[in-house]
Amino acid sequence: MPVNNFASNLISETSPLAAYGEYSEEATVAKSRQVIVPVNHLAGEISPHLLQHANNPVGWYPWCQEAFEVAKREDKPVFLSIGYSSSHWCHVMERDCFRDQEVAQLMNDACVPVKIDVSERPDLDALFMEVCRLQNGSAGHPLSIFLTPEGLPFFSTTWLPKRTAGQMPGITDIIPRVKWLWLMQHDDIDRAAKELSGMISDRVKNISGSKAGTKIKRFSAREAFENLRKNFDVRWGGFGVAPKFPDYVKLLFLLKYADENKDSWFHATAQERYDAFTMIDITLRRMWRGGIHDHLGGGFSRYSTDERWLVPHFEKFLSDQAMLLLTAALAHELKQNAFYKLLAEDIVFALTRDFCDSDSHSQGFRSAIDADTIEGEGRYYLWTEDEIKSVLPEGDVGLFCAAYAVLPSGNFGNEVAGSQLSYNILYEASTVTELARRHNIKGAEVGVRLAACRKLLLDARDRRPAPLYDDQVLMDWNGLMIGALARASVAFENPDWRAMAERTALFLQKILFDSKTNTWRRRWRLGKSGIDALAQDYAALLWGVMELYKASKKSGAGDKQLNDWLKYAQNLADNLLDKFWDENSGGLFATYANEQNVFLRYKSAIDVAIPSSNSLAVIALNELAQILNQKPETSENAKKYADYAKKILDCFSRNLTENPSEYLSLIVANSLWKPFKQKQEPKPAKILTDEELNRDEEPEITNPESQAQVQPERESRRARSSRRANSENKSPSERPERRTRSPRRSSRAR
Repeated sequence: MPVNNFASNLISETSPLAAYGEYSEEATVAKSRQVIVPVNHLAGEISPHLLQHANNPVGWYPWCQEAFEVAKREDKPVFLSIGYSSSHWCHVMERDCFRDQEVAQLMNDACVPVKIDVSERPDLDALFMEVCRLQNGSAGHPLSIFLTPEGLPFFSTTWLPKRTAGQMPGITDIIPRVKWLWLMQHDDIDRAAKELSGMISDRVKNISGSKAGTKIKRFSAREAFENLRKNFDVRWGGFGVAPKFPDYVKLLFLLKYADENKDSWFHATAQERYDAFTMIDITLRRMWRGGIHDHLGGGFSRYSTDERWLVPHFEKFLSDQAMLLLTAALAHELKQNAFYKLLAEDIVFALTRDFCDSDSHSQGFRSAIDADTIEGEGRYYLWTEDEIKSVLPEGDVGLFCAAYAVLPSGNFGNEVAGSQLSYNILYEASTVTELARRHNIKGAEVGVRLAACRKLLLDARDRRPAPLYDDQVLMDWNGLMIGALARASVAFENPDWRAMAERTALFLQKILFDSKTNTWRRRWRLGKSGIDALAQDYAALLWGVMELYKASKKSGAGDKQLNDWLKYAQNLADNLLDKFWDENSGGLFATYANEQNVFLRYKSAIDVAIPSSNSLAVIALNELAQILNQKPETSENAKKYADYAKKILDCFSRNLTENPSEYLSLIVANSLWKPFKQKQEPKPAKILTDEELNRDEEPEITNPESQAQVQPERESRRARSSRRANSENKSPSERPERRTRSPRRSSRAR
């Protein structure tokens, strides 16, 4: 049967189950009395997300070979759940389903449960997200997928409640249905799994590119720009409708499009450049005013549930802070504005306050901050009017409540129930100018008083039960932050930020690099490094180190430090190309070559929340090649890196031309790419004999760079011969003392 029909039937057709004895009322009651005692295999894991499930009555396995061997031995499907520790909806499903004895009983009986942390295996997450998008049209976390014991997917969905509610199927209905189909229609499942896997393989093959590339042309960039302009929310900024993500990749593309440099590859018109920068500026300012911005502690949440940026899901990601800091720095480079500096300082304040772990003596950055606390989602960030009155001076309460839309009844609603709660999310409802006019005080005084109020409320918030941190130090996200800090240190002339980036880069080298095997690890936590680094790890850190090299050079760093950064970068580049290069079609795979139980080795240059690893690799490899080519002794390596960068562009060029909006970072990478001309070792100037000096012919010069060195020899040979003859006719006392010439000018001095 068709894959889509099979998936929909799995959800909707539950009536036949009671026709079989195992699912009769008597059998169900009898089974409920049987207690299956599973072994949960997550207790020894390092990942915070996996450890959050270590006490579930579900017999979880991490992603490993053993889980699939058990599935084959017991002839059961694999239930794969993918999530991350700071996700609100992952917490909801863990609380409502995986802690529940009834659900656990069904899962342990019908399948082999496997848990994946997105932070550990983003490559597998990307692959199974493609499965869910193809089958359902959308995807998200938590991701729930059923696989055959051979690793082929046959059904996928996202968050599931315990019981079916309306059109939302419940896990207690789906799992018995899967078991019945597995036992009674096994051939149909196998056929559907192969069909779905084939469709995914075709889809990935289409986006994986080929060697037969084509030149990336400017009309593709203009088409992408027009799509962004068409989808831009003129009133509130950003793109599309709720839920609204910041889409930093789109902002970074627009920043390059708005570049007024006459050498810009885009050749945008003045109106296009103006529109591009206006979209960036409106989005950043609207986000700053909204509830997605933490007005007390700094930084920004992952996304907003509404189009006005008012109500976020409250988790914070390190990668988002890095992308926004980079956006602020590049915007300031184009058009200097105090707002962009304020935005950058706000992010770095959050970075040093919430993403640095002083307890573990780590110089790396944590990966995320949870959305939930023991008091509920976002409660850490919410305020009642009475709570604010108890903290602020009486004379400032009215001013602050007017500034940040604090209402007695609250402005924050329950997302599921739709009911209004008494809590308030802080967002800027009025500007300083408006408040000054309304309260008849000076604008400067308003700013000072509001800043003092924010400080008092932040101190009070620090005394609340804090959200949990995902304190994994991840190679890729730290690499992005290293690059963002380095770029911002130059844009805003702040050397402390460059020093912070340097400390982090050296710390990663210390904890994640194994010099004995010349390999890197992706993750560090609790004093241990683990998980082989992925393509996106190498590409992101390589890009970050190259930004750090450029910032160090502009600051006047010495040759030794600069050479150390180049060696660092070359090690990353060599590992990246050695481990993930596709010899058949070009480009970089996302997954290891020896990965077991994965039906497809995934490769793509499509952007997600951050630039794709292939795009980052093009930018970084091209920059590394241009720098190494400045010295003849490293020009061979330079040529190698330049060739790989060009091959990546060629690999995905057809895909980009067909759908440029999905490849914005690759368009930017192409705009930065420069044709490579290998620098040659200059040949020494030809040494002329006395006989040659007396000839009228010009000496043959084979190297243009040597031409300047022998230019002095281009005086008339006859004139010099005449001067020498006149000198020899004089008496020795009259002759001037012959001076030794520079070897570069003549061989006569030798």
